[in-house]
Amino acid sequence: MEENKRLLPLTEKIMRVIAAACLVGMAAMTGMDVFLRGAFNTPIFGCEEIVAILGVIAVGFALPYAHYQKSHIGVEILVRRLPKRARDIFELLTNLATLFLMAIVTWRMFLYAGTLAKSGEVSMNLELPEYYVVYVLSFGFFVYALCLLADIVKFFRKREA
Repeated sequence: MEENKRLLPLTEKIMRVIAAACLVGMAAMTGMDVFLRGAFNTPIFGCEEIVAILGVIAVGFALPYAHYQKSHIGVEILVRRLPKRARDIFELLTNLATLFLMAIVTWRMFLYAGTLAKSGEVSMNLELPEYYVVYVLSFGFFVYALCLLADIVKFFRKREA
């Protein structure tokens, strides 16, 4: 169990670095495309596809970090006025509902990626296989679901102590 306590934060940290690298890549690709269009009237072929793929990876891999930082949108104005116990229960219910939703999304995205792989679906310009991107995004949602599960377990352990 001790390895699991270290594995999830390590995975989140690696995913955060990859998400940041994707953001840098998106900015670099867009900047170079704009420069080449303006200076030489030669755009980068497939730049929109690459930027879109990097954006999907950045969003999917930033979810666990956003969860740990508590940077998701919340109804703070109402919840803040509740007593501590009610806030804790509200957070537990929110985490349970989100876990349920993320489990379904992860499962369906994984199945969808398999369907894309079987059909041979590729991107329009560069003809990159799209199922890889869907698998990567599914992995991001899976790790996010694990983070939610870890918070739920932590809630019940805290209640026992």
